[in-house]
Amino acid sequence: MIDIQKRLTKAILIDVVSREIPRETAEKNLNELARLVQTYGGVVIVQIIQKRGRPSLKTYLGTGKAIEAAETAKEKDVDIVIVNGMLKPHQIQHLYKLFDIPVWDRVDIILKIFDKHAKTEEARLQIELARLHHEFPKLYGQGVKLSRLGGGIGTRGPGEQLLESKKRHLRSRIKEIEKKLDTIKTVRAGQRYIRKRKNLKTAALVGYTNSGKSTLLRALTKKKNVYIANELFATLDTKIGDLWLPNKREKILIADTIGFIKDLPPFLIKSFLATLEEVQEADLLLHVIDANDPEIQHKISVVDKILADLGCSTKKQIYIFNKADLIEDADTLNKLPRLKNSIKISAIQKAGLNRLKELIEKLLDSNAVLQPRNT
Repeated sequence: MIDIQKRLTKAILIDVVSREIPRETAEKNLNELARLVQTYGGVVIVQIIQKRGRPSLKTYLGTGKAIEAAETAKEKDVDIVIVNGMLKPHQIQHLYKLFDIPVWDRVDIILKIFDKHAKTEEARLQIELARLHHEFPKLYGQGVKLSRLGGGIGTRGPGEQLLESKKRHLRSRIKEIEKKLDTIKTVRAGQRYIRKRKNLKTAALVGYTNSGKSTLLRALTKKKNVYIANELFATLDTKIGDLWLPNKREKILIADTIGFIKDLPPFLIKSFLATLEEVQEADLLLHVIDANDPEIQHKISVVDKILADLGCSTKKQIYIFNKADLIEDADTLNKLPRLKNSIKISAIQKAGLNRLKELIEKLLDSNAVLQPRNT
């Protein structure tokens, strides 16, 4: 068996899309999965997209296409199969039988990246909680296989006993982690209470993963121990720095949090609530956007949808078009989405930061809620 944790050399990516979705859109969706693989440390050898009404309940791809993909994987000496969706336990089993190599879904690769970037106990606990919620349903898929390990009529065989033991262990560990995270939440709530007593306001950086939030945190606060990398999910832990406002000569706090990505399952977001509470409790949201991203409008919508799910849709918000220095064409720069309370900056070149500070100060002084967009 290949040690995937040490080496992910070759991957085959699989996706099933409805017949109405244009090929170009499907390829863009799979390209994001390819970036996840690259962030983890692998290389994509083959990408397979199949258009059909819905994924096969047995092999995700249609049976014939799945067999063809397995033959291709063998020819290319691929190490792992990654599906751009969430797999059911029996789908994993059937695909493994076909490919005879490990099979991951989209959540698996995200969790592997989380593992790679986790720096604190809190992050590791949240990742483990998400993984346990992701793994638990897979145990039910093992029930039939394990039930064949002995046992007579009306009795429970050793396989079923093993399955029940695993379920009890996972339930126990989930409760244990949730208890530890509740303690962290209580500590955080106490810290926020002290801030409010001191009349310290907080602005939370939010945005699609790899939009430049951590670079902006460092540029605004001069906080040095901020990990910055051109990778997806480089930040998992909350980092908080001080920002001195230009006119009032008083400071606020800037909190950097985990980046968002499309199709995050609810259990994964729930696992990171200890971190995301900084977003929920913030006085102002700084929505950082990669101005050079060709899918800019879609990613803005993804972030806004997650913020709405977190109950943050009425919070005051600044849309920050970062990486504007990478746009060479003035027409392209002028065609960026027109949004209320928006600003163009370059965090890495520290361009536009003074205007951003003034806008932050203005919105924190006002009683206005989030402005509707111009469309």
